[in-house]
Amino acid sequence: MFFFHTFKTFACATGLLLGVTATAAAADATYVAARDVVTISGGAISAALESTPGLRVFKGIPYAAAPIGPLRWKPPQPVTAWTGVRRTESMPPACIKGDRPPGRIGAILYQTSEGTSEDCLFLNVWTGAAPRSSDKRPVMLYLHGGGYMIGSGSQPNYNGSGLAAKGAVVVTINYRLGPLGFLAHPELTAESPDKSSGNYALQDAIAALKWVQANAAAFGGDPGNVTVYSESAGAGMASALLGSPLAKGLFHRMMLSSLGTMPTERPNPTLQQAEAAGLSFAKNLGGANLAALRARLPHELINVAGAINAPIVDGWVVPESLDQSFAGKRINDVPLLLGWNADEGTPYPPFARDLAGYEKAATARFGDMADAFKRVYPVQGDADVRAMAFAPLRDGQFAWQPWSIARAHAAHGQSPTYLYFFTRRPPYYPDQRFPEQPRAEDFGAYHTVAQVYFNDNLDRGSPARPYQPADRQLAAAASSYLVNFARSGNPNGDGLPAWPAFKGGRGGQVMVLGERIEAGPVPFMPALEFFDAFYASRLGRSLPF
Repeated sequence: MFFFHTFKTFACATGLLLGVTATAAAADATYVAARDVVTISGGAISAALESTPGLRVFKGIPYAAAPIGPLRWKPPQPVTAWTGVRRTESMPPACIKGDRPPGRIGAILYQTSEGTSEDCLFLNVWTGAAPRSSDKRPVMLYLHGGGYMIGSGSQPNYNGSGLAAKGAVVVTINYRLGPLGFLAHPELTAESPDKSSGNYALQDAIAALKWVQANAAAFGGDPGNVTVYSESAGAGMASALLGSPLAKGLFHRMMLSSLGTMPTERPNPTLQQAEAAGLSFAKNLGGANLAALRARLPHELINVAGAINAPIVDGWVVPESLDQSFAGKRINDVPLLLGWNADEGTPYPPFARDLAGYEKAATARFGDMADAFKRVYPVQGDADVRAMAFAPLRDGQFAWQPWSIARAHAAHGQSPTYLYFFTRRPPYYPDQRFPEQPRAEDFGAYHTVAQVYFNDNLDRGSPARPYQPADRQLAAAASSYLVNFARSGNPNGDGLPAWPAFKGGRGGQVMVLGERIEAGPVPFMPALEFFDAFYASRLGRSLPF
């Protein structure tokens, strides 16, 4: 959950596949993926054929039953066991997505148009551990972004090969999206034994973490050392887990990147507010009751307006806003690594385009604090407005939230906090098919761009960008920091510039990740302090730092 927003048994060979016995497989010194069979909670699976002795891949493993029919808008249920050996050759379908634009082809934000299904609760695993290994590698579970409306754990940018090569067991998951993942409704609340509704996507993430606890050892992973890492809406999902009692003990470190929902003047939406929104959603479908909603095709639901398609304070999965959890020392206290990018706001609409628009927007957005805003973002003419047009969104949303969570974590938790500021602009991707589109480099270090560096996935995009040696050095360092953090709760390691723990206050330091990798002061401090005052005044209570 963001601070404030309006509104997510062990390894064995079975020898069942292709008539190959476990004894024969063990006797054959040549690795054959089809013979790499492990048993997990649902049954036996074999590695994908692309696997090698040094990198084993398992795709499309179900971690919960299909959330269809009567299980639509229900907490995830146990997976239906299978017989024989299930092959894990193909990436699973994504969850049903909204019509939100996926981004320009060739951009790092681009989401490929894979197949979709309501039967989508699958995960993928990458591991460098040998078959039947007794390794206890750190496990890293990834929550993807996409505004709670698009995305999947199978996107090329999230491929786990890079981090697995550095010693982690990597798990990427799908979770339900849009109203299929977040709808609250009085009838849903009434039928729930917990008297709650909404937040089904968050419960999907919790179910996947429980799957990791049961099955990580089968892949050489340590269920006692699990890191949730994330970006954008996935970071919103992950931050909700920080305050969720249902997630207690299921993860042991957390990484939040490009935390992506706008904080507002109001507290998080309550269950009652979300139920009212759910009734509006149903009204837009002709006043349908729950039975009629469950009878609808999923594609008839995903783009309907009205519902709150984001985590809510439902009293069960999320009992309170995260600032209240910090203030009451009720968070899941784990080492935390988080940060933002230098140009987070550039993919989004500008604050204003000219001086007249600037004056109007400042008054409308900040009211009696408009003059204070103007002192932080002074302009003299239209050119000045264009130069600062994306800074308020960056500072008030993507910078203020991680900075504030870092301060609260440092002030109220016992575990260390590490804060970063990513400044590297990826190289220009030339695409003559879209001459009217802005060049990728014009967006700078934009929203979520850091994730391909942290994942060490520079060459997973299609077509590949002309990355420079500086990009590859940064990806090597960022991914090493992340795996070190997953391993020990501390990103530091041999050969890396020292990353100081964040202590909060004006003297707190961030790790600058760019052409230079070095510790430095928190950037944009006057803007961040303005937003401190603005949000505190609108919220009506003190902030926990």
